[in-house]
Amino acid sequence: MNAAGPGLGESGRRRSAREIVGGEGPIRVDDNGLLWIEDRAAHELAEAYGTPLYVTSEAQIRANVRRLRQAFETRWPHVTLLFATKSNASLAIRRVLVEEGVGGDCFGLGELALSLRAGVPPDLLVMNGSNKQPAELTAALEAGVMVNVDDRSELETIARIAEQLGRPADICLRVLPFSYADPAALEPELAVIATDRSHDKWGMDRDTILEVVPEALSSAWLRLRGLHLHVSRIRATPEAFELAAHLIAACIAELRDRFEWQPELLDFGGGYPHERDPESGAPSGSHIVGTPDEYAETITSTLRAALADRSLREPHLLLEPGRRLVSNATVLLTRVGVVKRLPTGSTTWVNVDASTNHCPRVSLQGYYYEIVHATRGLEGGGTEVSVVGPTCVIDLLGEHRSLPPLDQGDLLAVLDVGGYAEVLSSQFNMLPRPANVLVAGDTCELIRRRETIDDLLATQLVPARLVAPPGEA
Repeated sequence: MNAAGPGLGESGRRRSAREIVGGEGPIRVDDNGLLWIEDRAAHELAEAYGTPLYVTSEAQIRANVRRLRQAFETRWPHVTLLFATKSNASLAIRRVLVEEGVGGDCFGLGELALSLRAGVPPDLLVMNGSNKQPAELTAALEAGVMVNVDDRSELETIARIAEQLGRPADICLRVLPFSYADPAALEPELAVIATDRSHDKWGMDRDTILEVVPEALSSAWLRLRGLHLHVSRIRATPEAFELAAHLIAACIAELRDRFEWQPELLDFGGGYPHERDPESGAPSGSHIVGTPDEYAETITSTLRAALADRSLREPHLLLEPGRRLVSNATVLLTRVGVVKRLPTGSTTWVNVDASTNHCPRVSLQGYYYEIVHATRGLEGGGTEVSVVGPTCVIDLLGEHRSLPPLDQGDLLAVLDVGGYAEVLSSQFNMLPRPANVLVAGDTCELIRRRETIDDLLATQLVPARLVAPPGEA
């Protein structure tokens, strides 16, 4: 965070919504201070569909896909994008990605079913997970989906299912790349990355990989096609990916030397942030975020050099972006209710109808979502306020936020909620979840209807003995 404080520019001046969002692009603030999602004004959408309301820009999703794809395809001969379905489980949004030629990364039967129903070709899907059950593996293999093997124990199960189906299973092996590192030989900053074990739930270390590869190669029912790794969001710049590229090249060289095998596929996972980067926990503009070109250049140049040094061939590169493709494509519109101004020295509480129910990672992981005024976007902020939702906990969407003076009925927008917000949303305090509308040009279509109280109660059952009138049980 810069010294100027939250919501402030480098000079200490409070930023307007126009400065945060920008005046161009599918989601923008115009010369009158109005927030637009493509050709639809945010305040008109809020009037038409009510609030809270997720609004998604189709054009922004398509632009995100094309930007990331171009960044890698101009630097590597064969690249395929596999959308991290866990970040956004909207069937309509998945269809947009299918039209852009994006495959998918699936965890579990639900994400697999969603992807197939959306029309993702099975040969552009991979099944991930650290505890895959036989039903999940069977469904994936029946559909012709490749499995990223997370543990040695999966091999026997996959081989057995493949034999029952009568065709070999395509697999990759998930590697813990940092298990190949010698922290003592690294610079301190990289040594910290290499010794971070927060993601060891997934993947196999060096010793396990050396045991699994010959087993997979010797099986008549397994077709070992590649390796998989996932660096995740250790930081918003690509140093961790650079180290991982060096280490996976060392892994490939060892497998070639020991078993005369090299991967035809290398799945480099996800973890690519977008510019405002809510995951950083700080206001946009106060920290550095790597661009798609910087990530692509770091990964491809490092990998190419490391492979060439060992006389290894270049595999087909798979990527599993999630937030990079969808996060900045959705805003959450919310209406101001009670504005509670307490005595000097206390926080001004701005109550809104949205909640951390609708973007849970604010409270779960400290995400910092920018919150802007949807109709007065040229004004700088006034007194700092805390924006809170209606539930019976603190429900803090944004603390110490610099916004124009607010009154009941004003419309705010929480930015960048397209990834890991709606998909994690809850119904705490029996609050129905918002609708989502997809905007394409001046066309606006409902892609998820607003929940009702009846929806919340629809799955609940009451035993008959508790329904009978008192005294008649």
